[in-house]
Amino acid sequence: MGIAGGEAKCRYAVDELGYDVCVDYKSSDFPAALAAACPTGVDIDFENVGGAILDAVWPLLNSHARVIICGLMAQYNLKTKYPGPELTHLLKSRLTIRGFIISDYAARFPEAIAQMSARLASGEIKIREDITDGIENAPSAFIGMLQGRNFGKTIVRIG
Repeated sequence: MGIAGGEAKCRYAVDELGYDVCVDYKSSDFPAALAAACPTGVDIDFENVGGAILDAVWPLLNSHARVIICGLMAQYNLKTKYPGPELTHLLKSRLTIRGFIISDYAARFPEAIAQMSARLASGEIKIREDITDGIENAPSAFIGMLQGRNFGKTIVRIG
């Protein structure tokens, strides 16, 4: 299951990327919708956002769940520290949380590139690119990326 911002992105995740379900984190009932989408709880959370999204996932984590923290996008530019999840759940559920920094796996990059290239060529993995022409349009392209208007990798072509 996935989490995305906006109905269009959720439809894209289900219709194009093959997710079983995708919950809109911008909806007013996000925590309840997430709980409904995960009736048996969550065993693995690949966390890339943090903040309110992690707050909604946290109580759904099953005993012995694993949380892989790859990023905390919602928290990077805060002026004050985000309060964070209630750690009692971590203790009671005996969770495993591990940080994930891609450079830790630099020695395996060639293997990953070969595997991902093959999966991309076969259509098993899909990508979407938002392409903008002209350096003069770069600021609006990147603002769109930051505001979540762009769906995929943002590319600005120059020349």
